[in-house]
Amino acid sequence: MDRAALRLILLGVFLVSASSQPVKKKQYVDIYSFYINSTVTSRYATTVITSRVANTVNESQEIQFEVKIPKNAFISKFRMTIEGKIYDGVVKEKHEAQQQYSRAVSRGESAGLIKSVGRTLEDFKTSVTVAAFSKVTFELTYEELLKRRLGKYELLINAQPMQPVADFKIDVHIQEKPGFSFLEVEGDLSSGDLANAIKTTRADKDAWVTFYPTQDQQTKCESCGESGLKGDLLITYDVERSSHKGEVMVSNGYFVHYFAPSDVSRIPKNVVFIIDRSGSMNGRKIHQTRLALLKILSDLDEDDHFGLITFDSEVKTWKNELLKATKENLETAKSFVKEIRDRGATDINAAVLAGVDMIHRHPREGTASILILLTDGDPTSGTDSLTNTS
Repeated sequence: MDRAALRLILLGVFLVSASSQPVKKKQYVDIYSFYINSTVTSRYATTVITSRVANTVNESQEIQFEVKIPKNAFISKFRMTIEGKIYDGVVKEKHEAQQQYSRAVSRGESAGLIKSVGRTLEDFKTSVTVAAFSKVTFELTYEELLKRRLGKYELLINAQPMQPVADFKIDVHIQEKPGFSFLEVEGDLSSGDLANAIKTTRADKDAWVTFYPTQDQQTKCESCGESGLKGDLLITYDVERSSHKGEVMVSNGYFVHYFAPSDVSRIPKNVVFIIDRSGSMNGRKIHQTRLALLKILSDLDEDDHFGLITFDSEVKTWKNELLKATKENLETAKSFVKEIRDRGATDINAAVLAGVDMIHRHPREGTASILILLTDGDPTSGTDSLTNTS
């Protein structure tokens, strides 16, 4: 199955099947091995999660496998190995897969079903029926391009095997041709007694991070308990940047250009905040909007200029011109923001036009002009509302 088809796991369902005994509602399973192996090459990560589970009773039962993957990752392979036989995932329509799974279970066959759980598509869950005293191996591979945020790349690994595991390992190998400017290990699983289970090794262009907690350590961390580890390991790093032109990587006829200039001067901003105060913003929405505005205003620099526009069915301008972001002006603006209350309909079109006009009336050479619209949804009055209902 090619990569494009495998990505359909986000929309479809994987189904595998094999022979076994009737299902019983008991849960005596032993996760005797749990490995997470992640390899990062030139900021591209491939992570393989392998869980080996044994049914320890003399009757068939359903065994679950749950994983969390980063938001921007995609699954490139899912496989189950049952009684020595390998079963790769096949994409089915959700209804068809559920029917086939139910028929297999009713016949006493081993059948596995994997589907996305939750709205973010970050959680995945599999259940498989395993025969008496049999074993199953789950293998999930996902890939992602690491993104640089606030001067560092982040590799996030979640560990939640659902019970203490005798053979638990996380192995991470990072290869970066420019070398490393720094590398750190953070997250829930790097604190307390678990910190002693982490080892970091760095060479010129390679770095290794291992995490081998004992069963005893897996029950004593802040986020642990009888169900074992439950938390994240966050590996952050950045590469050396000897050239301001960046770095070009070429592989198999493709190339990627990495650059993160550090000597770019900051550009002053002309920013107008357009704030929805219509009736639909009642309660938590208007409260969150006020909090967001107060935070953003605090982040403005003194060479920035700003304005505030509130709107419902009418548009109101706080000041007729853009003000310099001095301490005094910001304090006055914050007092105004704290008094914003919800009311009326929603005329987004008129409010945005007012913001554009304010920007145009106060041009400044060498600055960036920005409109920030804070609203919860569609317009209910003005030009845009007529367009939406046509």
